[in-house]
Amino acid sequence: MKKRVVAVAALGCAVMAPAYAQSTVTLYGVIDEGLQFNTNNKNVVGGRNVGGRLWNLDSLAGPSGSRWGIKGAEDLGGGLKAVFTLESGVNINNGNLGQGGTFFGRQAYVGLTSNRFGSVLLGRQYDSVNDYIGFMTFGLASYGSGISHPGDVDNTTHTSRANNTIKYVSPDFAGLTFGGTVTLGGVAGSVSQNSGFTGGLGYRNGPTTLGLVYQLFKNPSNAGAILNGNSNAVAPATTTAFASLNSGYLAGAHPATSWQVIGAAGSYNFGSVTMAGAWTNVRYGNIGRYNGATAAFNDIEVNGMYQLNPRVFFSLAYNYLKGNAVSGDIGDQTYHQVSAMADYLLSKRTDVYVTATFQTASGTNSIGAPAVANISQVGDSSNNHQALFRIGMRHRF
Repeated sequence: MKKRVVAVAALGCAVMAPAYAQSTVTLYGVIDEGLQFNTNNKNVVGGRNVGGRLWNLDSLAGPSGSRWGIKGAEDLGGGLKAVFTLESGVNINNGNLGQGGTFFGRQAYVGLTSNRFGSVLLGRQYDSVNDYIGFMTFGLASYGSGISHPGDVDNTTHTSRANNTIKYVSPDFAGLTFGGTVTLGGVAGSVSQNSGFTGGLGYRNGPTTLGLVYQLFKNPSNAGAILNGNSNAVAPATTTAFASLNSGYLAGAHPATSWQVIGAAGSYNFGSVTMAGAWTNVRYGNIGRYNGATAAFNDIEVNGMYQLNPRVFFSLAYNYLKGNAVSGDIGDQTYHQVSAMADYLLSKRTDVYVTATFQTASGTNSIGAPAVANISQVGDSSNNHQALFRIGMRHRF
């Protein structure tokens, strides 16, 4: 009799239990390891950058950058889902976290997504430059080398992520999408400090892809703000996070109070050949060091990829960056950069590749010194030229 009562009770609980929505959780990642040779790596001796050749293993500056993450979705019915992503950069050579030691430094957000109304996401996220034009530049293109524009001044290779951010992404309207972000500064007593907003418009139709963006952030180099938002961030007066091409605008006692980016990009696929181009205008406003002046950079990039067969492709990019003078000849600087890549797919998830980047600089940088080369993620050269070569292997899981 007792067994029958237990069985009936268990059946009753099963009948009354709610029907849970279907959920999925996925572990994913990329391991991107390479042997690098830098002809003139940053090497400070006695307070002076004397440079030097460097051979090293690197897993953060490759075409993908090593990372792992967890993403999930729960179907709430009616085309509505709850979603989340937690993603960390990782240096496989020493086990350290990327993004300045930030645990989920690449992305960390939760939100709702709807087939009819789009998505609303909350957390640490990419800006609209990434979402609408960055993937067409050579740093983030599927055939690209991971090398950003000098100093990544326009964030097209998402060196910087926005903390405390609300993002909206629209549904796809016959190839047209739009969206944007609002970043809450999180500073007591000030609504605008460290805050910002971004907006973008994208269009895809067959072989054609187009993108347009605008974004504006206040106090961009403050600790916790868009350009200084990792867990190791320190105040602008003591930070060493920026290269000499823009440290005079973003570091020190009175850095720029605004950072603005306007950009446009497009690509076209001809079959075995893809061509793309991008333009960005970057402005650092109200720089205290230079009596409230505004510094501007214009960047132009063209890149292309040729796919020899399903396993082999070659790609090439040229980038031109020009800074305007803000005081006398300070800031009047020019950078030319050429990057190339050859990639061979061993399988759908594993490939081997070779990349090469060469950069030259001229003029006077943001701190009034002769401009020096600065290939992304390796720091200032000791002179006006620098080359970086890499042989790597990439595995996705």
